Amino acid sequence: MIERKKYFQQIDSVLKLKKSIFFTWSRQVGKTTLMKMYLEKKGIDYFYINFDEIFWYGIFDFKNIIEFLDYLNLFYKIDILKYDFIIFDEIVRVKNFNVILKALIDKYPNKTFFCSSSWEYEIVRNILEWLAWRIVKIDVFPLDFIEFLEFKWIKKNYYTNDKNFDLIKWYILEYLKFGSYPEVVLTNDEEWKKIVLKSIVDSIFQKDLLKLIKEEKILNFTYFTKLLRKNIWSLFSYEWFANKLWFKLSDIKKFIYALEKTQLLFLLNPFYTDKSKEITTKQKIYINDFWIYNFLENNFSSVELDGKYIEQFVFSQLKYNLWFFDKLFFYRKLNESEIDFIYENENWIIPIEVKSWNSDNIPKIFNSFCKVYKEKISYFVKTSCCLYKERLVDNCNVKILPYIDILEIKNNKCKQY
Repeated sequence: MIERKKYFQQIDSVLKLKKSIFFTWSRQVGKTTLMKMYLEKKGIDYFYINFDEIFWYGIFDFKNIIEFLDYLNLFYKIDILKYDFIIFDEIVRVKNFNVILKALIDKYPNKTFFCSSSWEYEIVRNILEWLAWRIVKIDVFPLDFIEFLEFKWIKKNYYTNDKNFDLIKWYILEYLKFGSYPEVVLTNDEEWKKIVLKSIVDSIFQKDLLKLIKEEKILNFTYFTKLLRKNIWSLFSYEWFANKLWFKLSDIKKFIYALEKTQLLFLLNPFYTDKSKEITTKQKIYINDFWIYNFLENNFSSVELDGKYIEQFVFSQLKYNLWFFDKLFFYRKLNESEIDFIYENENWIIPIEVKSWNSDNIPKIFNSFCKVYKEKISYFVKTSCCLYKERLVDNCNVKILPYIDILEIKNNKCKQY
């Protein structure tokens, strides 16, 4: 299995602070593999507990950590506290897990706990309040495109050669069609990919979505997701979907909530300072991993490398690589001119306009944006198909680069042109 180095770096940063870590995101993105691989790579002995596996032996409802530890020691016939690193996989199976974790971390400050869950909304609701300053949350996303290629043993210098774009585009299409869950990426057979995707969908529906959506609403939910697929990337309106489908507004809100909390959808907020000229409240919808909507429609052939799909591709790369305090927005003026993404660091912002073709023209909105936010801007980015170039807007640099190289913006490491 390929190392996911960017997460190793995040784990290193957290462990320097002597904190435990909570790994979260969707099912089957590789959280368990990541936790084990990191510790094994570092030569660290650990004890692994999977509450999904032992859940069937009873409902976990412990009065205190003594009962909790006694149960685990009896079940595994070992004193788990012999280990300095302990993995609690799918710990949300334990009732009041946040209270148990807090007590463990406070009582055993020299132990490090790696915890995981596929229920992001449970974690946000529980751990941030109870475990503040004790544990750090790391989101483990599906593979970004660089990782995707590494899993296929394709070197980066292979696709940064402009002459090879016609070859690499088929990998981009595969990435958009079937997603980037590790098990899916590692097989080249399309029918087997679909079988694996079905297992992921079944798991998400049965273990997660049915806890958020009543069973009698599942058919309506499916109709909603199919309409949603055709209307992503635009400003979102609950009322529009409710009127279009003749559904209750409350149902639409529940569907969006369920998709957002199970990590299948992301609502992008606007970047603004001037309420009189800029969009401030409406959000845009993006798909965290587009494959599930292809799967629900049983349509893997409609994906093309046009502007909207490339925008989705760029969004995924940026979202999957946000550092702890980085944020992602869109920018839109009331006159409807917009910039696709604003990547915000603690110290600077990078406005990003997504184009799928080669052109060195500068979007007009860069000029007006620069006049307002010049002091905050590190540089502008405009994507292209294969073009590398640099321009100036009001003394601000504009980097034109291929969209498959979008991650080069991280840490201001854009290629020198």
